[in-house]
Amino acid sequence: MNQNTTWAKLALSIFVSGVAAASAQAQTSDALLNKLVSKGILTADEAKALAKEVVVVKSEPSKLGVAGWVSNLKLSGDFRGRYEGIYQHSGNSGAGNAIEDRTRLRYRLRFGVTAALSDHFEAGLRLASGEASSALNAAGTGILGSIGGSPFSANTTLGNDASRKLIFVDLAYAKWTPAPLFQAEIGKMASPFWFTDMVLDPDYNPEGVQEKFGYDIINDKNHIGITSGQYVIMENYNATGSGNNNDTYLFINQLDWAAKWTPQLSSRLAVAMYNFKNQADISPDLETFIGSSQRGTPAVGAGAESFNPIIVRGEVTFTTPGFPGFQGGFPISVGGEYANNPGAGSHVNEAYNFGLTLGSNKAKGNWQVSYNYKNIETAAVWRGLNDDDFGFNAGGGTDVRGHQIIGSYHAFDPFTINVRYMRTERINNAPGTKAEQDRLMFDLVWAF
Repeated sequence: MNQNTTWAKLALSIFVSGVAAASAQAQTSDALLNKLVSKGILTADEAKALAKEVVVVKSEPSKLGVAGWVSNLKLSGDFRGRYEGIYQHSGNSGAGNAIEDRTRLRYRLRFGVTAALSDHFEAGLRLASGEASSALNAAGTGILGSIGGSPFSANTTLGNDASRKLIFVDLAYAKWTPAPLFQAEIGKMASPFWFTDMVLDPDYNPEGVQEKFGYDIINDKNHIGITSGQYVIMENYNATGSGNNNDTYLFINQLDWAAKWTPQLSSRLAVAMYNFKNQADISPDLETFIGSSQRGTPAVGAGAESFNPIIVRGEVTFTTPGFPGFQGGFPISVGGEYANNPGAGSHVNEAYNFGLTLGSNKAKGNWQVSYNYKNIETAAVWRGLNDDDFGFNAGGGTDVRGHQIIGSYHAFDPFTINVRYMRTERINNAPGTKAEQDRLMFDLVWAF
């Protein structure tokens, strides 16, 4: 046997072994060897020798050491790199109003695992980057010591001479779905409510219990949903009996109706309300923590307003057959949201948000552009829940109005480019003062 033949058969041996290991079936390798013998590439003795080598390298599929009732494990996550610029207007004036611009580079990393279990159960965990608030660092002792990172953001700012960065628990929950029309969840969870960021920051993950009920009517063209959440805002405990021991809870309920009128036309309408139990016992320390990033009316203290807003949101979507530079049907959505807090006085208790969305960034190669205008009075919604980016003085919350434009392009399956621009101003200014700013965010997002 010459040297070339020897090397060819060695390569063939490796190839056959790989096929057998990948298929984990001896029949596959036997059929291949028999074909090679019939073509005269191998002799019968050589085929037998290779078959023995295949048996040696063949191995059993690897198994994860998980319980038998775990039917599936799913890993997922994303990384986002961001440039952010916060630009203050030259005419800003008044005590406490920002006059200096700020730029920063930031990232967000999230990594999670979801376990599908028998008997309609699911458990999930997601870790995320983030920063501890400066209010935490200044607290020293007291209730803030156990709060952790910001409830509104998993962003981490690059700097501090490449110091090690923090990781927090972003989600930790168990879910039960005994039937398609009902779902219950406990832990730290993603919000199930259909609100805009005027009411609820999309990065706010509530803690407690939540339930969803859904039912299709009229030939599946209409869907009625009821969503409820019972959330923990603050545990108040003092073993000596001094101070208050009344825990604070938040209850949210929403009824929504989604309709499909034609293959091109759909709509959705929702009505919701939230209210507190023991709102007066929200810790001033918690309000200090929230106030470090959120402007507006506190929920505690002398003369604090009650927060029990009624929220209405509606949206209509029409999908055209196509649009230049867009693949598939092109959706056009018009919508709005209105909130009224009867627990507060007039001229401080209303908020509205209306806008237009063109396209969708769900599929590779497609894009989405949206515009909306928001006006959020000081006590229309609680500042401890809504968007922490849309605001003034580099903070979010209430007592703000302005414009927002968001663009997104899904360049590759794992990669999306996002741009968000906000031009905002404070509603209530002392005579002769002003607080206005522009804010720009440029994001590169990889999902996995």
